[in-house]
Amino acid sequence: MQILIIKPSSLGDIICALPVAQSIRDQMPDAEISWVVKSRFAEIVRRCPTVNGDIIEFDHHPGVRGLRELWKTIGDLRHREFDTVLDFQGLLRSGLMTSAVKAPLKIGSPDGREGSRLACHQIVSLPNGGKDTHAIERLLQFLPPIGLEPSLRSPVVIHGDAPDAIDSRLTNAAPVVMIPNSRGTHKEWPGFPQLTTALLQADPGVTVAWDSHLAWDDPPTKHGDRFINLTTQTSLLQMVDLLRRARLVIANDSGPLHIAAALGVPTLGLFGPTSPERFGPFPLTEPRNNALSSATENMADLAVDTVLTSVMSIISRDSRSRAA
Repeated sequence: MQILIIKPSSLGDIICALPVAQSIRDQMPDAEISWVVKSRFAEIVRRCPTVNGDIIEFDHHPGVRGLRELWKTIGDLRHREFDTVLDFQGLLRSGLMTSAVKAPLKIGSPDGREGSRLACHQIVSLPNGGKDTHAIERLLQFLPPIGLEPSLRSPVVIHGDAPDAIDSRLTNAAPVVMIPNSRGTHKEWPGFPQLTTALLQADPGVTVAWDSHLAWDDPPTKHGDRFINLTTQTSLLQMVDLLRRARLVIANDSGPLHIAAALGVPTLGLFGPTSPERFGPFPLTEPRNNALSSATENMADLAVDTVLTSVMSIISRDSRSRAA
């Protein structure tokens, strides 16, 4: 079966869609999966061997140039044929793309807006939890219409780039990776420096690495030999490889948190104004995925001691599992 997934953006949304593509691959090994994606995110999809068909890049820009690029992509799609189109985006532009493709089955989301549902032959139902369910849970509902079970099977594989050249201490290391930033400062926990200092003091066997697109100063610690500050130094694909080899990833509600969960890495998500049930590392029923929420929805009210206790418990559990 030839399947086209339309999910141009954003990074976090694409990462949430990749496990669903992996479930298609696990249940239908001979499927050829193609993807429409914005150019800035294309390399992530290209580095995922689950997507074994064409990567159709959509070069998004504001204004007239953006309309010209959209029309170019739609023109390309008019010449393509697939067995099934899955419009995971549910917006006007993805609806126009869906309409352009020749396919006997086009499936859309119940959350579809801007008339995108008109391009589809079938609209999937929401999960039992309705709109408050996790984004991945909603995307899994696209699978029954093509005869598959709406469940995840195996972790996603994304071939990143090794960051070892940035700091030789990363070679053969399995650090606790912390991602202090997110999209929106209201979702960012301010306690990462204090947590790092406390964790390095509490566990002499732990190395901590920070990664972010924004620069962060080193935390005050006597154990700087076990702290690696990679902020602003890695590419997206180097960050992917860093997450893949992590002992534990601690992050706010963000794309890197979803990448780590998709890769099957132990995670601890920190939440305040957003809900872990909707945006946490998926699935939260998986023991390797963990989340903490601020009782007041204010990230600053999540105590460092609370997070440290959870981190130490996860590390201890992981050590026992490795020993067994």
